[in-house]
Amino acid sequence: MKHHFYGSFLSFCVALACHANDDQNLDDVKKLMSLSLLDLMSVEIETAGKTVEKISVVPASVVLVTRQDIQRYGYSRLTDILDHVSGMYKLDNYGPSGPAYGVRGYLAPSSTNRNIIVLINGVNHVSDYDSTYFFSSINVPVEAIDRIEIVRGPQSTIYGSGASFGVINIITNEVHQEQGYASSVSASVGTNGIQRRTARSSYKYEKGQVVVNLGYYRDDGHDQCYTDLSSRQYPVAPDFSTKDHLEKAETYVDISASYQDFSVDLTHNKNRTGGLMTNPVSRSGTIRYSESTRLRLNYKTDLSEQWALNAHLTYAHINAYYDYDSISATDLWSVQTERSRSYEGEVTLNWKASEKIDWLSGLYYRHTPELSTYIDIPPWPIPSLNDSTQRLAPGEALVKRALFSQISYTQNEQWKWVAGLRLEEQLGYDAAFEYGYTPEQYRSWNFYYDKQDVTLIPRLAVIYTPNETHLFKLMYGKAINSPSFGQNTTARINPNLPSLENEEIETIELNYLTSLTPQYGLTANIFHNRLKNLLSRTVTSSADSQYVVILGNSGSWSTNGLELGLRGNPADQWQFELNLTYQETNNQDNSTIKAAYSPSLLGQLKLSYQLNSQWSLGMTGYYVSKMSLFFDSTLKNSDGSFGRYITGEEGNDYFILGTNVRFQDWLAKGTYLNLHINNLLDQKIVYPTYPRATWMDKGTIGEERQFILSLGYDF
Repeated sequence: MKHHFYGSFLSFCVALACHANDDQNLDDVKKLMSLSLLDLMSVEIETAGKTVEKISVVPASVVLVTRQDIQRYGYSRLTDILDHVSGMYKLDNYGPSGPAYGVRGYLAPSSTNRNIIVLINGVNHVSDYDSTYFFSSINVPVEAIDRIEIVRGPQSTIYGSGASFGVINIITNEVHQEQGYASSVSASVGTNGIQRRTARSSYKYEKGQVVVNLGYYRDDGHDQCYTDLSSRQYPVAPDFSTKDHLEKAETYVDISASYQDFSVDLTHNKNRTGGLMTNPVSRSGTIRYSESTRLRLNYKTDLSEQWALNAHLTYAHINAYYDYDSISATDLWSVQTERSRSYEGEVTLNWKASEKIDWLSGLYYRHTPELSTYIDIPPWPIPSLNDSTQRLAPGEALVKRALFSQISYTQNEQWKWVAGLRLEEQLGYDAAFEYGYTPEQYRSWNFYYDKQDVTLIPRLAVIYTPNETHLFKLMYGKAINSPSFGQNTTARINPNLPSLENEEIETIELNYLTSLTPQYGLTANIFHNRLKNLLSRTVTSSADSQYVVILGNSGSWSTNGLELGLRGNPADQWQFELNLTYQETNNQDNSTIKAAYSPSLLGQLKLSYQLNSQWSLGMTGYYVSKMSLFFDSTLKNSDGSFGRYITGEEGNDYFILGTNVRFQDWLAKGTYLNLHINNLLDQKIVYPTYPRATWMDKGTIGEERQFILSLGYDF
């Protein structure tokens, strides 16, 4: 069925070829390569303020990744792109949900990727049960990406809960031809069993456009001996490894269409991802199956020269299923399911009162009537994990609503002032919890979660442009991260515990951009983050003087950081970009506890050379310094006290080089051949031991040298 589907689409693309316009113009690539920093600051984006703005006047630090960047440097996966973004770094603990990303010195050990929002064509791809972003389920093929807009810093004033460190918007629906059809197909093979196939077709006419993207990806995953991961002894053969336990298989579809003021965006993701969690495995490994569909209907129109309206309604449906393997080859399989259905609506009104005043205001509403998880782990003698269900009570829904507004005042050519405010609240809801195999074990009860107080989320910024070669942005922002349904339910198993509160972050940032010469540009960001009310597990004494582990708001951290970037075009054929980040994160409650998974130094290098109209060479590199382990306050010490670092490997610092060679129009006009080598020097990457997989006390090992050969045809 899958091969028939792709074959049908390929036939469709070939049928369009006789009408296709040739839009492949390498002169455009050279033009982009020669853009100065100030030219790039004039590029318009929509992610930051939900209205079209030049990067230079956006009250945030912005990173833009273009289709030309992806082709030039040979990025093969979305995670490959994010590895090379200034201020970002990852930790791959072999989990079936994909890697965890840290931003500006902070990576949440308790949950994966809850602090940055990920959008595809403006549509939120959050998992409602735990309010996280699983990169194993955000499997956009890089060939589908037109550009990625990464807006860093607190963005909750515009986007609400979850945008603590920014927003990533992956755009796949741009059409570059003036009219008619354009299509492309590609196929890739690589070491480690990599197979990738993509297809894209677009059509533009006078009143609208259509874009279709398809993708399929698979690989065999890491193959590491258990003895390289753990010092412990397990009842397995000495050469037992992760082979066949970390396989991936993904399919992706997105369809975008517009007609006059109306548009529709549909994405469908399906994946099967193997992983390791709290223990080694003996059979096929722990596997996460996930399928999600998101549909957005949008209406966008100019009501007049001054007023513009944008309204959308989004539907999201997610099914996830886990098969948990164990070290014991028994007939007892452990399973977990997660299911959610949600509706989201937003209306924004933009008023350009004059050349100096620009005002944006919006209403937001998210309604989740279906949200549940079922978990059954027979090998574990924990009743609450046996035949256990957490769900919304019948007739209940998870409801979040907000009102937000932002006003910009351009005083003159040098000064611009921005102020914004969001009012957001989570309504109360009733949840049900039950577990137990037998009548003696069975327990069931309902919890009611009170409505949260309205949260005020402000933003302030001043942008100063003394002349055309210097630009300053001074920004203050606040962001929140509301506790998820899963976290709330887990915390309220004990009804006597207090309700969870929002995590908060406040950031002050100074952003400086300057054009040193027409060929060279410099950026510098100085930032201070203060995080409080962070969710973490702690030990407390119960009424009967027993120690119990609870989830509560107890963490407080601060980060001071400096980001430097240098971009240059020494000649028409050459381009380079160098980024360096220094950051220091400290525990505000106990200065003796080191920040977990917070490297003090990050670096990124990009270098490209356009030999002629056909041949190009790209080289990338990124550096991550050593990280500390997680301090677990629930671990009991020999003296009876609680709290120590988990046992394990802190990992190593590493510098990873990649190279890419692209041969354009090699067989015929529009054909291309691409060879990408990742981890060129075969540097050993050891990620530090993660709290959810402490049995891997030697750390997890990253990707070894990898070759990927791609063939494609644009027509």
